[in-house]
Amino acid sequence: MTDDVRRKVQEQFGSFAQNYVNSPIHSSSYSLERLLELVDVRPGQRALDVATGGGHVALGLAKQDARVVATDLTPKMLAAARPYIDEHAGEDRAVNYGQADALAIPFGDNSFDLLTCRIAPHHFPDVAQFVKEAARVVRPGGVVAVVDQIAPPDTEGAKFVNAFEELRDPSHVWEYAQTEWEDFFTAANLKIVHREVCRNRLEFGWWTKMQNVAPETVTRLQVMLHQAPPAAAEWLQPELSEGGPAYFSLWQLILIGVKN
Repeated sequence: MTDDVRRKVQEQFGSFAQNYVNSPIHSSSYSLERLLELVDVRPGQRALDVATGGGHVALGLAKQDARVVATDLTPKMLAAARPYIDEHAGEDRAVNYGQADALAIPFGDNSFDLLTCRIAPHHFPDVAQFVKEAARVVRPGGVVAVVDQIAPPDTEGAKFVNAFEELRDPSHVWEYAQTEWEDFFTAANLKIVHREVCRNRLEFGWWTKMQNVAPETVTRLQVMLHQAPPAAAEWLQPELSEGGPAYFSLWQLILIGVKN
């Protein structure tokens, strides 16, 4: 990653690492359970979880007796995830940990049976490069499984949704449309075997508190929800009330590919 993006990611997630360990969206949502179901990992398989965040995918893989390596760019995130994983995985399940850049994965070709990455690539400055790296380090017939937020297919809607995300989280780079993700997989010689879009319905106050967003920024985000153009409003599905909680939607793509 570029030094500027690396710094932003490490600062942003280092400050709020424990929030992501505890987050219900990250620790117990549909996309987590569905991803673990779809990869169908078998005991003893080698699995790499890239940008492990709170460690929830790595933990799920360890509970299925995979030999797991959990990596993240941010040392403080790894420091928060490690005790959580170790506590819940059980003594007989070993997980290894390491700091790593998703765009330059520090393992040799064909090293893993499975690579996972969940709710992280929208922080990567070059997602196509990440997918190529993911394909490189899995063996032929190995699986690359990604979950990430996606943008609406039209350009103006995508720009608005990404601006909304970046205002809340300066380390946000870009979330792509489903078709763009599928193109990344195809270009990396990954045969897509599953594609699925699921909705996350978020409470606005919780979403901003996750990263301790400044009050003036919260106000700007509220204005954006109120004034979203039609394409973005259709995507975000804002539910606004005077003095009460506000809700909106983000959409996630679950994409599974097999290396040819």
